[in-house]
Amino acid sequence: MITLSTIFTLLGFEFFYQTSQRAVILRPANWEAWFRSNAQLAKSIGSLLMLIGMLFSIYTLGLGAGIFAFVCSLMLVGSLVVLISPLVWIKTGWIVIGFGLLLILELF
Repeated sequence: MITLSTIFTLLGFEFFYQTSQRAVILRPANWEAWFRSNAQLAKSIGSLLMLIGMLFSIYTLGLGAGIFAFVCSLMLVGSLVVLISPLVWIKTGWIVIGFGLLLILELF
């Protein structure tokens, strides 16, 4: 459940990052162009994804520890997105494979 919380937090932060006016997007792909043209919808979806991530964290760890873990996860994910996203080193497939492996390790 911690992995799912981190995935939802990552996706929510990515939605907010892609709709930011100050972020310099070096490689505008099709889905990144969609973020720019539908900014309000993307921010709503990003908020929902972050809320789901926080709820998973609270469900797994309890109220106080869940909120604290969500804030720590948000800081980690935010730092990684802001630092690594402009470098275009990480591909979407790598993220899916990495989180899939982490989820399998967490569940078994």
